[in-house]
Amino acid sequence: MIDMHRVTELPNTVVRTAFQTGARLRHARVFHPRGVRLAGRFHATSAYVPWFGPGDRAVIARQSKGIGSPGGVPDVLGLAFRVLDRDEHPWDFTLATTGRSALGRFVITPARTWGTARFGTLLPYRFGDAPPVWLFAEPLDTDSLPNTASLRALDDHLDDQVLRFSIVADGIGRPPEIVGELDLRRAEPGEYRTDFFDPILNHPDDVTMVPQVVNWLRESAYTGSRRGRTADGAQPAT
Repeated sequence: MIDMHRVTELPNTVVRTAFQTGARLRHARVFHPRGVRLAGRFHATSAYVPWFGPGDRAVIARQSKGIGSPGGVPDVLGLAFRVLDRDEHPWDFTLATTGRSALGRFVITPARTWGTARFGTLLPYRFGDAPPVWLFAEPLDTDSLPNTASLRALDDHLDDQVLRFSIVADGIGRPPEIVGELDLRRAEPGEYRTDFFDPILNHPDDVTMVPQVVNWLRESAYTGSRRGRTADGAQPAT
């Protein structure tokens, strides 16, 4: 039997080293180097309570620009959040802006504004024995969101507004299903207690991202980026 973990050992090392070097040179994440820190609550629908637990679940989150383009220049926008699962363990999600067509929703795509941004997971999730689904964050209250991709504009928006998302599970050959609602505000000092979100590392045992080979490579990228940011006294970015 082929040990796929061994097969990917060399690619894992290459990816980890490349991201470590990139993060060290940039003194920040290789991708999504700057962002706005957020906190809030997630409330799962009844179908997903077995994984998230009932009621409001505490969340910390971050919205960011993938390349870190200046001002309102379009970019791949990001949404990462950590929610406490049914056992009060951290569960991380990282999403990036996608297209809106039937096929485009599975393709990472630059967005021109926060108001038109739709976020999706790079890989599908398998909840228990169910068929795999992609998760999408659909912004609510889109008319009030900034008509630009500027992080400063998003931060200003949070002076008197919250960010609301409907989290949707969407698979091939099945209708979309609402997972829950995510409500976010600007995080208070001391409330934000992490410098990374790692969906490969932090998830319930009976929820997995597929395929596993890609997960190994992706985890190498996360590990390399974290090592590079902490090397030579590099300070974490917001």
